[in-house]
Amino acid sequence: MFAPLLLFFMLLLLPAPVPADQSVSDIEALLAEIPDGDKPELQKLRDSYNQALQLVREGERLQQQAEGLKQFMDDYPAELKKLERERAGLKPTPTANIVRLDEAATEQALVDAQARRLELRRQREELTNALNLQELSNSGLHGLLDDLRQQLRRTQQSLDELQFADNQDRQQNANRILAMVREQNLQRRIQALELEQLSSGNRDALNRLRLDILQARLADLDQYIEALQQHQNELRRATTEAAIAESERLLDDVETDSPLLARQQEFNQQLSNQLVERSRAIEALQLEYQAVERAAGELTGLKANLKEQLEWLQVSRGFGENLRNRLSELPAPYSLPQLEARIVQSRVDKYGYQESLDSLRNNSYRNQLLSAEEATLTEEQQLLLDELLATRTRLLERLISATDNHIHEQTRLKVAYSRQNSQLEEIRALTDERLFWLPDLRPIGGQFPSAMMETLGWLARASTWTALPQSLRQQGGASLTLYGISSMMVLYLWLMSRRSLRDYLDRIGPRIGNVTQDKYGYTFNTVLLSLLTAMPIPALLSLLSNAIDSPWAPPVVVALSSALKSLMLPVFILLVVGNLTLPKGLLVAHFNLPPARVRRIGRQFRTLMLSLLPALLLFYTAREFREFSLYDTLGRLSFIYSCLLMSLFSWRLYREDLPLLVSTPKKEHLTLANHLLWGLLVVAPLLALAASAMGYLFTAHTLLRQLEVSVLAGLGFLLFYYLVRRWMLLQRRRLAFERAKARRAEILAQRKEKEREDAQETPPSPEAEAAAVAEVDLDTISAQSLGLLRSALMLGYILSLMLLWSEINTAFSFLDSIEVWQVSSTLAGEDTLVPISLKDLVIAAFLVVLTWITARNLPGLMELSLLQHLDLSPGTGFAITTISKYLVLMIGAFTTFAMLGIDWSKTQWLVAALSVGLGFGLQEIFANFVSGLIILFEKPIRIGDTVTIRDLTGTISKIKTRATTIVDWDRREIIVPNKAFITEQFINWSLSDAITRVKLLVRVRLDADIELVQRLTHEAIRECSLILDNPVPEVFLIELTDSALVYEVRVYVNDMSHRMPMTHELHNLLLARLRRHNIKIPHQQVDIRLLGEHSGSGRREDSHGRPD
Repeated sequence: MFAPLLLFFMLLLLPAPVPADQSVSDIEALLAEIPDGDKPELQKLRDSYNQALQLVREGERLQQQAEGLKQFMDDYPAELKKLERERAGLKPTPTANIVRLDEAATEQALVDAQARRLELRRQREELTNALNLQELSNSGLHGLLDDLRQQLRRTQQSLDELQFADNQDRQQNANRILAMVREQNLQRRIQALELEQLSSGNRDALNRLRLDILQARLADLDQYIEALQQHQNELRRATTEAAIAESERLLDDVETDSPLLARQQEFNQQLSNQLVERSRAIEALQLEYQAVERAAGELTGLKANLKEQLEWLQVSRGFGENLRNRLSELPAPYSLPQLEARIVQSRVDKYGYQESLDSLRNNSYRNQLLSAEEATLTEEQQLLLDELLATRTRLLERLISATDNHIHEQTRLKVAYSRQNSQLEEIRALTDERLFWLPDLRPIGGQFPSAMMETLGWLARASTWTALPQSLRQQGGASLTLYGISSMMVLYLWLMSRRSLRDYLDRIGPRIGNVTQDKYGYTFNTVLLSLLTAMPIPALLSLLSNAIDSPWAPPVVVALSSALKSLMLPVFILLVVGNLTLPKGLLVAHFNLPPARVRRIGRQFRTLMLSLLPALLLFYTAREFREFSLYDTLGRLSFIYSCLLMSLFSWRLYREDLPLLVSTPKKEHLTLANHLLWGLLVVAPLLALAASAMGYLFTAHTLLRQLEVSVLAGLGFLLFYYLVRRWMLLQRRRLAFERAKARRAEILAQRKEKEREDAQETPPSPEAEAAAVAEVDLDTISAQSLGLLRSALMLGYILSLMLLWSEINTAFSFLDSIEVWQVSSTLAGEDTLVPISLKDLVIAAFLVVLTWITARNLPGLMELSLLQHLDLSPGTGFAITTISKYLVLMIGAFTTFAMLGIDWSKTQWLVAALSVGLGFGLQEIFANFVSGLIILFEKPIRIGDTVTIRDLTGTISKIKTRATTIVDWDRREIIVPNKAFITEQFINWSLSDAITRVKLLVRVRLDADIELVQRLTHEAIRECSLILDNPVPEVFLIELTDSALVYEVRVYVNDMSHRMPMTHELHNLLLARLRRHNIKIPHQQVDIRLLGEHSGSGRREDSHGRPD
């Protein structure tokens, strides 16, 4: 009884058979066994085996990689000893035999050495990149191995389920083999990664050892190249000195009575001097190149150690100030265009030397000289001339060779500077991200009073205040006199320009607003003069800055000079705003802004700037001069004071209800967007104040400066908007004036032609009509044009903001490291997790705002820029703009979803579920939406059409996604679902032709003259102004009743809106004619008979109970 149970447990304890590894040939054999055909089950089998074949091939590659890593670990000790012996056996290249090389051999040796150096640098760059990539891969190996082990466990579980499955058909067998191959692939991948992780330290040690060997070889090769260059320069100097000596030897043999020979010798002397200068320039370029190469090497070492130093910031924040000071000492990027211009000039010089040499070699220059002075030269002088020209030929050859070398050295220097600039850019990009959000000062605390005492002690020194006078005395009396005269001239120019501006404003003041005298040139000149008048004072600050700045000036004076230059922009803004806010300035006289508000805001702005300028001067000085805790104390306090002033000024402007965004309708109060913007301007300085108190002074100042520049850019766009607005107003006035003149001329001409007895009213003057037009608000006159202008300016402002804030884009790159969530994505058949960072959320929010702005302004932009120039019906234009808006919304939605990791593969199931929901709960809404699209494409109704649906008649005013708005004759707006216009029957009175027929009934007495009635009716129709002649009106006698003749009048009107006015007019005309001819309209008569005792005395009464 217990024997079967014992046997069962023994089988469980036995090790499970390990399936053999699948090979490529095995999978290919299984693929070959599948019959040919296009059945779905066969295709599914092929897909499974093809995927398994791909995994097997990848597994074999991973196995080879693992074997290579094992071999590397086995060979590591021997390779390490080999490299150590190689490093120990490095010897300097001998330079003793360099002195025996001639110029050609030296040139060739130098070319070979430079080629070897380029190769060694390439190898060093590859090793450095390999070390960086290895460091990055090591940081992610742990997480990758954990994910692979989890995948392996899931694969093994699925494989166990397939092993014990009941039905083992071909597809189940293919799935089992695929699971086995996937398990095999994962095991080999895990093995390869584990070996890679184990060998990473060994590979790092070998690469660093190889890097040390390369660095040593490069250093030795640099010394060898320097020795070769030194020897080459000595050879060139010797050759140059020999050519110059030969030229000087001929100087004594030239006779002074021959002007030709004297000129030729003078020209040779000039070439000799140029050769000497060119040789010196080559040596200077070589020295500069060596200095740049050394600086580039130092930058390379700094960049290599920078990551480790940045990691220290997580331990000690105080290191940030030290690192920021070190980075501030880095050289500025070199201006490559200046060097390129020098290279171009060298090429031009070489071209001139080559032309001179060609003229000497073909004897054209000698023949020209002899033909001009043949009679004055003797045979001995001609021989001396030939010797002079031969010397010049040698000098030109040396100059051409030296110029080639000069161009070569300049090109090498350009490459070196380009490499240095790229390294500086990489270092700044690497540090800006980390240092921007780190404090550069200590927070205000217990150490702040001691730092303030240090600053006050420095200020109490006499040397602090005597530094500026000493620096001025060092300039010299001539320089100070020149600066003083220039400053007085600038002040005089400023005073005269202000007087000229005021005189100009007084002169054009009466013309502004006058229809016949106002010009846009006055506005343009006012803006230009306001800007020019504000320039002398910033120029004076620049003169003062240059006056106190000198190479031997103390550091505090140099900082003060830099602060004066930084103060030029705030002073210029102060003066420009003062000129614009004059009583007869641009804002009041030209833009018609309230004078009291402009005066009040201008006074507040002047008070702000006059209080702010000393604080800015102190802050800029402390920023450049950081000794004695000046930046930590007075610099920070001046910044805090500036933040308080700016926040207070923004609050006062906010209380003035001053809009920052111009909207179409005029509103008494600010919009929500304006409230938010003013809130930002009020709160941002306070946040910067708090950040500076916590030690983030650099970060706070940078962000606040970018915000201020953004506000200035917005005010510039706002000023441009008002300038264009005024131009449109002047154009409207001019157009109204021309039309008024034309109407007046037409009225006067008609008065002369027609002689009327009654007195006519005098037509209004064109000035009065144009003035009346000027009083109309421009937003109502040109709403579409201004809307287009606002949209274009808003787009330009957004682009300018992107350009402005891109300067500190690297500072916000930390957002990319903040992971919000993860989404699964399929890449190369494998599911991977893609992180969604905070940066993606910010970009998605920006895309939403941009999509909303574009969809809101696109219809008006298309209507004004494109559609109005095309011959389209109103409905077609509306359909194009609506579909374009929908496309923009769809593209923006899909792009935003893609940024958030929600692609179509994940949303298609949601769309399918929504489709089912639309079929049940939202079918009416969906039907109305589809009907709206059908209406836009088929256009059974258009905006402006007159329709009758059910018991409703009116004009189509809006066609939206879900419903259509109809305005009836009572001016009521009725919302009709779009489905009604597709599924129900309705009348469109103006679909293809707006002409409609009107039928009127006219009743006359039985005894009326038939021909007279018809003639009078036709006369009334012809006199009616709203009845069309074509189609021809018709009058028919359609009925004979017991009391009247009934005529039906059929007429046509041009539009549905003419039906009621035409009916009124025609009835009045016809009634007047009928009364004039005593044709009466009969009333309905009723016979009443009383039965009974009074039957004999019955009377006939009408419908009103009156006897007939």
